[in-house]
Amino acid sequence: ALSHSRRSRMSDKENKSIRVWQIFLAKLVLEVFGGGGAVWGFSEVVTFRNPDTQEAWRTNAQIVACVFAVRFVLQIADFVTSKNPDEDKNGVRMMAIFLAKINLEVFGAGGAIWGFSEALTLRYDETQDFWRRWAITVAVIFSCRYLLQMRDFIREIHGLPASTEEIDPWIRFMHIFSAKLVLEVFGGAGAIWGFSEAITLRNAETVDFWRFNALTVGFIFSIRYACQIKDYLVEVMTANEKLAAALNGSGPTEKTGLLV
Repeated sequence: ALSHSRRSRMSDKENKSIRVWQIFLAKLVLEVFGGGGAVWGFSEVVTFRNPDTQEAWRTNAQIVACVFAVRFVLQIADFVTSKNPDEDKNGVRMMAIFLAKINLEVFGAGGAIWGFSEALTLRYDETQDFWRRWAITVAVIFSCRYLLQMRDFIREIHGLPASTEEIDPWIRFMHIFSAKLVLEVFGGAGAIWGFSEAITLRNAETVDFWRFNALTVGFIFSIRYACQIKDYLVEVMTANEKLAAALNGSGPTEKTGLLV
């Protein structure tokens, strides 16, 4: 029994270590490379970046990537010390969260469409304007999402319930996973594609190499995306089973926010 308990503890520790690696490797791609890639890609989408301003925007993208690299290290430190920075709901925390979000989720959404379409060879001279319109449209949609998230955060600061608490789980599913598709699947590939050019690793001689890298990362993040969908569906079904069991009993039911 003692040996079984020791093996169980070792297995739990190994699973936690794997989980940590999964979390922070994803964060490195999406938030560090993606932070720089978002500035690089979106500056071209909105026509700020052109041959005359190329080096200025390269510097901007690299600075943003360095800032997000520092943030990444601080997140690791918080994880190691078991500190949850989200517990501090105040104005300073709000600034830290939403300055990161506007780059990663608004500029990043537009940049994800822009970069991923080129990595897939869908964007070229003849289709440039078409993909620019799509990238800007997606950025506008994510801007609206950004403002709604800010509103919910302010409500939480004042002790009010977030507007998403009572939402139907299938509508919530659409909200969550449509955003994840853009930000994490397209964005994962777009981050590699854009950031490799921002730091001058991607050029005419290496373009095929970086296209392969970007699409490989996109494929890996699509598998991760499918696993997240599976976990969400399991969570919803488990919550429904608990509700059904509670309704068949005599005791009061607990509201989970996931039930249909």
